[in-house]
Amino acid sequence: SPAAAKSSHLLVIVGLGGGPDNADLFHRWAATLVDAARNRWGLPADSVVYLGEDPARDPVRIAGRSTRVAIDAAVNRLAARARPGDRVFVVLFGHGSSAAGEPRFNLPGPDLSAKDFAKLLARFRAQVVTFVNTASGSGPFVAAISSRDRAVIAATRTEGERNQTRFGEFFVGALTTLDSDTDKDGRVSVLEAFAWA
Repeated sequence: SPAAAKSSHLLVIVGLGGGPDNADLFHRWAATLVDAARNRWGLPADSVVYLGEDPARDPVRIAGRSTRVAIDAAVNRLAARARPGDRVFVVLFGHGSSAAGEPRFNLPGPDLSAKDFAKLLARFRAQVVTFVNTASGSGPFVAAISSRDRAVIAATRTEGERNQTRFGEFFVGALTTLDSDTDKDGRVSVLEAFAWA
């Protein structure tokens, strides 16, 4: 709700598209989520950060390129801004892979592993964090990132599921419509969005 939105923060990261069709798809999901956060849920503009593969695609929405350095800086800014008890949402759209058994999210330049994301999220010591990885091979992120005051959602169960997922489409759809409001309380929880997707 708008009253609760004052204490919520959203970081959307779109990784490598791997081709124009996927890049368009991932951007559409990210843009829909960013627009809902700003317009429907009333989050202030500086509490919504979208990092993408190609910032020139949509300079109004995309704050910078989704590199390791930019993600680190964005997490630092959000961690400095977030107050104790605030809610922080981190949502990844893109492709995942595994190198030597280590799950990764594919970015322009060096990728970030599940362990890397766990270190980044550790900066939110007094906040409630929801981390959503909609990429292929995202299952192992759950064990690597799980912690107190953290909800972790992955599109797959294992790193071996390498086909592109459609989870992001349905998860964003669930968050941006009341169709997924199963308890009919007028709002969509993360659990309802996950179950609906």
